[in-house]
This record gives sequence, structure tokens and C-alpha cells, in this order.
Amino acid sequence: MNCADPNLPRNHWVKSNKPILATSMRLIVSESTDVYYNLAAEAHFLHHTEENLIMLWRSESAVVCGKHQNICAEINYAACRQLNIEPARRVSGGGTVYHDLGNLNFSFIQDLGTTLDKAVNYKRFLEPIRQALMEMGIETSYSERDDLLYNGVKFSGNAQHIFQQKKRVLHHGTLLLNANIHNLGKALHSEGQYQDKAVKSNKSSVTNLGDHFPDLQQIDQTIAILTQKLSTITQSTLSSIQPSEDHQINQLKSEKFTSPEWIFGYSPSYHHQRIITIHESNYHLKMAVTKGIITEFTLSDEHGNAKLTESCQATVNQPIAPQTLASAFANTPFQNEAEYNQFF
Repeated sequence: MNCADPNLPRNHWVKSNKPILATSMRLIVSESTDVYYNLAAEAHFLHHTEENLIMLWRSESAVVCGKHQNICAEINYAACRQLNIEPARRVSGGGTVYHDLGNLNFSFIQDLGTTLDKAVNYKRFLEPIRQALMEMGIETSYSERDDLLYNGVKFSGNAQHIFQQKKRVLHHGTLLLNANIHNLGKALHSEGQYQDKAVKSNKSSVTNLGDHFPDLQQIDQTIAILTQKLSTITQSTLSSIQPSEDHQINQLKSEKFTSPEWIFGYSPSYHHQRIITIHESNYHLKMAVTKGIITEFTLSDEHGNAKLTESCQATVNQPIAPQTLASAFANTPFQNEAEYNQFF
């Protein structure tokens, strides 16, 4: 999660490291740990308000891909479902990241004024985070891609999205404090071969800051300290999501962020091949998805003989979604969720 919207190349504008200049900023600590709600909140505040704000938030276990990625090629969907890790897609570009309650996310949403000049500027938003951590005794540095590093190892990935119509920017990032690194590795290890033109994630080693500073593992206390320091550094006012905002956020969550059309169907067109072993039998999967619709789906045995042709055909011209596969492969060796999830 460390690149700007591909429509606005990272070096398109000259960068500046000036501090945040926005006035009347809100600082919200989200009470929700629903990844879809918080992603919808970011989108709501970016697209439907003119406010400048910072939001700190956490979510239950989730993997969040960039807007222009093939989520199936970035994650191990079957492993995610077994580990109760939710798949999600955000509005910004960049790579796929893992969230759980040991990870703290920060979101800056701000007007850019009358011009898009110098809009793509990571350090403008990361410096307040670095300053807050510095005041907590944690010295960090930047990678070449503007990830945040501790002792040379990444603990924070970042992405930006420029909403050109209203000249507003969303910058958001992760802070690995006490995340489950084992689950992170399982979730972000895809299987099979994918052919597509999607944005790829840049794999890198990561570390939890809590492994180096054990007090940070007290997450609620850490959030309280960071909130206080960020409020002072950015001169922002503590606030909360209001009932009218909550209603609109929940509506956006339901209409967009939880929909298979957004999570899976927004992926660029792709071809997928892999070997799946069920009950000691090997199946060779070949599938193609175009604009979120399955256009090819075949299974064959190790000798090339077609298998389950009726079920395979039932998926064609249907959206790539769990319900499509559950329905098509009912009463087959792939009828259970753990089996048909391997098709993703």
C-alpha cells in the first residue's frame, strides 16, 4: 500500500514537505472495527464533504486491496475464509495490506485548494505520524517508496487517492503494532497462475513496532497517546462520527463496499490456472474473468479429461462471486465452501 492513484503518477508534481496547513481539522477515532464501514467512512468524507480531517481506525481481520488490483491474484482467498479474514477493496491505488486489531490505520482527508500542484505528497502527511512517534521515543525513517521503517524494516505502508473533481486528497496508511504476522503471510500468499494487467503489490518484510516497544501492544493506550499527540501536532479538534454521517456511511457500505461487484468484480480482466486437489483427486482449473463476469471455466483431470462440465458451464456469464460458485457446484466434490473457495 504505497503508491498514489495510477492516474496521477507519483512524480507528476513537485513534492513539498511543508506541514499540514489546513485549518479547522477534525480528528476522529472510529468506534467501528468493521473494515467495510471504515473504508466507506473514508470515501464519504472524501467525496461528500468539504471538511479536513484525520481518522484513526482499526478493523477485525481483513485484507484490503488497491482499487486497480486483481484481488484474487493478491490474496489466498480460501485461506482468508478459513481464518475469518474478510476481503475488501479501497478507493486508493497501491498494493494489498493486512489488517487486524493489532494494526492501527490513519487517514488524512483534505482540500488541496484551487490547484492540484504538489498534490502527490506523501511526506506531508507522514511527518505528523513520524513526529508523534518520535515524541514517544520511536525514531523512524523512510524507504525509497515512502514506507515508514524501523531499523530498516517496514511497519507502515501508505497510499493516496486524488479526488480531482473537488481537488481533495485521501492519504491513508497502516501502523503494524501487534498484528498477527503469521496470518498476514497466509493471507497474502496467493496460489495458481494469474495473467492480467492489474497493479501488483511490492512484497517486503515487515515488523511490528510492538516487538521493539512492548508498551505499544497495549493498543487502546497507544491509540490514546497518538490521538493526543496528533491533535497537538496538527492543531485538530477531537470529534466523532455524527448520526447523520453514520447513516450515510452505512448506506455507502451496503451499496458499494460489501458488494461482490466492487470487491471481486472491479478487478481487471484476468486468466487463472491452477491445480486443485480434492479427496486425493487432482483437478486442473482454467478460468477467465472479463469485467467481473466469468467467461471461461473448465476443470479437467490429470489426463486432460473434462470434469463436472455441467457445473462449470453454469458459472459462465455469471459474476465472479462466492454465491455463483456455491450454486454451480452444489452436490459435487466442490460443494463445501472450503472447496469452491479455491477457485478464486
